[in-house]
Amino acid sequence: MVKQHRNNLFNDCDLSVILENVCNSIIPQVETIPEKEFLSSSDSELVENIIGQNSIKQITLHEEKIHMRKPALCRITPAGKVYRPVDGQDPPNLKDGMITQVEIPYSGDKRLLVSRPSMHYAHGGPSFTIKKDRIIKYYVRPLYSDPKSFKNHFLRNYERINQYLAWQAHDIAFFDKKLRKLVLTAVSKRRDRNNTIDLRLAPKPGATEFNPVHVRRKLASLPDHSANNGTPVISDEDFIKAIRVLRHTGSSFERTPAIYSVHNDQDLRNILVSNLNTHFAGENNKDIFKRVGVNGFTVSVTEQQALIGKCTTWHCEEGFIHHLNTLFQEEICRSCKVALAIFNRTEHDFASLLKNIRETLMEHPYMVKLEKEFAENEWHTIMNTQDDLTNHHWVHLMVFNLYFKKKEDSPHLTEEEREFLAKL
Repeated sequence: MVKQHRNNLFNDCDLSVILENVCNSIIPQVETIPEKEFLSSSDSELVENIIGQNSIKQITLHEEKIHMRKPALCRITPAGKVYRPVDGQDPPNLKDGMITQVEIPYSGDKRLLVSRPSMHYAHGGPSFTIKKDRIIKYYVRPLYSDPKSFKNHFLRNYERINQYLAWQAHDIAFFDKKLRKLVLTAVSKRRDRNNTIDLRLAPKPGATEFNPVHVRRKLASLPDHSANNGTPVISDEDFIKAIRVLRHTGSSFERTPAIYSVHNDQDLRNILVSNLNTHFAGENNKDIFKRVGVNGFTVSVTEQQALIGKCTTWHCEEGFIHHLNTLFQEEICRSCKVALAIFNRTEHDFASLLKNIRETLMEHPYMVKLEKEFAENEWHTIMNTQDDLTNHHWVHLMVFNLYFKKKEDSPHLTEEEREFLAKL
């Protein structure tokens, strides 16, 4: 059994905890920078300043300054420890010995001397006393022992310390890369937020008030931002309001599939957009939701999109994947939200179709996470674009069942028709 000394180096806590705490503090640090200072400084200045404040300074041993004090005589016990008399009486079997103090000066973050790297020995490093700028070791040996044994003992300790420092250097190098990425992202997000336009969707006068549980009320006009170069952003709250209008309209399609299933995707898109514009208006009461292409719609300011919508019919899994790929291979503004409406016209087993769509969605390479499952046919997801893994978008997917089996007239005569014809 190896006895663990209370002064063992690199054994009090995990280095990963210290590094993780630093990483978790980056966003609060960036957010607390005074507004005036943040706006007047360049991104590179902010990044380098924050990294400089949070970098971990590795331990450096100053080998050329290692100092050994003059050995002192002592009495040692059979266990090899310095004897300190109690009541002035010596116990039997004491031997003459000598004690030598060795000091190793160092610089760097003192916490690293007690921190365990990801790779380490089971019982920590050698036993040293940590002072402000040096670590100290007391070597005790019999009076007439070979000096080489003392030297070899010290060299083994010194080698083991350097091994721990090399392991720590590996962890800190990985941390430095992560730290820079975190700082860059935090500064960029705050900078983008300062350059955004808050688009408000407020209730339109005279619009119908929906039940707030399942359907949505009408939203308000957007101010004119044509002179502003910022990025247009629709708030999460207002996006949900628009989603509820889409959900309500799609549900009305499902209640009368015989009426709506005859319409193509463009017709259904036009109905959805018309309903949205009934509830939301832009500057001077103009329509805010614009039709784009055959089956798309958008909310945009100066050609920058704050919301993208698509309406499409389900044909097959490959077609669904193609629609997602096409959407996220295009250049999309940061914070742009996406609403997708899929119509089922051909699959009689709607439950199996929903399961297939959900699995395909979860396995898509652009999928980041499923944020919320509103219903078995509706999902709030977070997805990223092809070229920027940090550019995340709220993608809201709804599937509406327009499957309708037409009645086929029977080619056979009924019993009454046969009797009638027999009498002729």
